[in-house]
Amino acid sequence: MIHILLKGMVMGWLVFGLLGTGPVLASEPVKIGILDLQKCLDQSEAGKKAKKILQDKSERIKKDLSLKRDELKKTRDEFAKKSSVLNAEVRREKEKEMVRKEEDFRDQVQEKEEEMRKDEYNSMQPLLNDLFEVTTKVAKDEGFTLILEAKSGVVYFNKTIEVTDKVIKLFNEGKIKKEKK
Repeated sequence: MIHILLKGMVMGWLVFGLLGTGPVLASEPVKIGILDLQKCLDQSEAGKKAKKILQDKSERIKKDLSLKRDELKKTRDEFAKKSSVLNAEVRREKEKEMVRKEEDFRDQVQEKEEEMRKDEYNSMQPLLNDLFEVTTKVAKDEGFTLILEAKSGVVYFNKTIEVTDKVIKLFNEGKIKKEKK
């Protein structure tokens, strides 16, 4: 409880310092913008393309794992039907084989999940870097002192300070990449 109060007091001091005395001491007023990063990823052309590629790969993996799961179930069902007529030693060997196949399948599922996490990171990281460049350009061109990410704890903001649509527009136009060349 005390930790929360102290955190609130510190945040209050920071906001007061930034907004209360900042403009008096600085030569320019503070201008704050809000960016919805998830909206940028969802609505930008590059974000949609990356998401489609990831979804297609995910569907292929799910289909492949589903086929393997069905094969494993079929093998398990066949073993259950035949196990009563098998001698004890053969039955133990088949049980060991089934356990090994089930463990292999679980391992494959974990590997594919990890592969998808890495693919998502590798496809999104360059987009995020580009979006931060575009956001920096918007901030500099329009005189923003600070741009906050909308989903990172911002409880309220006036929609007039949101720059998401401007960032998406510039990102889709590829202006930052063209200016760098």
